[in-house]
Amino acid sequence: MKLRVSKSSLSFARIIHVYVSMALLLLMLFFAVTGITLNHPNWFSQSDQEPVREQAVIPSYLQPFDTQDPQWRLAAGHWLKSQWAMDISTADIAEDEISLVSKGPGTYRSVTLDLLDGKAYIETLDYGAVAVLNDLHKGRNTGIAWAWILDLSAVLIILFSLTGAYLLLPQTKRLKKSLLYMVLVSSGCGLVYVYFVP
Repeated sequence: MKLRVSKSSLSFARIIHVYVSMALLLLMLFFAVTGITLNHPNWFSQSDQEPVREQAVIPSYLQPFDTQDPQWRLAAGHWLKSQWAMDISTADIAEDEISLVSKGPGTYRSVTLDLLDGKAYIETLDYGAVAVLNDLHKGRNTGIAWAWILDLSAVLIILFSLTGAYLLLPQTKRLKKSLLYMVLVSSGCGLVYVYFVP
């Protein structure tokens, strides 16, 4: 028996479905491709990559070192920010050493200020473009703005799925087939989980 659904609601659902699908097109492709790269890390890994190590002399205007002085910390923070985009508020400050670590999508950087010899030691590691994409997929080290993009994408995917299902309601034959496919695929995934996932 055909379900009765108003034409206006179907028209509205169709508009939502079409425009959301276009808004999500590139994002869905992004999540699909990075799903493969995440599932097969050995295909794309750059684990043998060596970090880039540098040294720099701490500027004379930061000497003598007084890590407890707010003005000194402000000046040191500006220098670290301009040179290596490091935030001194995240630093681990000891009597003779300041260490900072910055992690971004697919990147890692550490800066150590040796206050005894007046030098900065920098280590930078770039894991490559695939690692950047994988971290964006997972929202790892990406900040609050990207987290909102991931949340919005999830909401739009839910909306896209529900409007697609709603459009099938008055189409009895297609609805039955679609429900059958949904049950088969979902059951198949469930069986794989029960019998093959350790």
